[in-house]
Amino acid sequence: MDKELKQLIQTGEGYHLEFKESLDKSFIEEECDFANSSGGKVLLGISDDGEIKAIKTDNDFYKNQKGH
Repeated sequence: MDKELKQLIQTGEGYHLEFKESLDKSFIEEECDFANSSGGKVLLGISDDGEIKAIKTDNDFYKNQKGH
């Protein structure tokens, strides 16, 4: 695992860092919040407690997202 990524996960969520287990409506809301403030990072596939869950991002995933 990348050293910087590991450090971010160990730091935990905060004003400039958010973890998301999936790419859903709450992800879009977080991106808008960061865009309207001083910025930040959203790590996908990470649970709120810092556990790596991963996220499926194959072609089927993208097709399903376009339908919503």
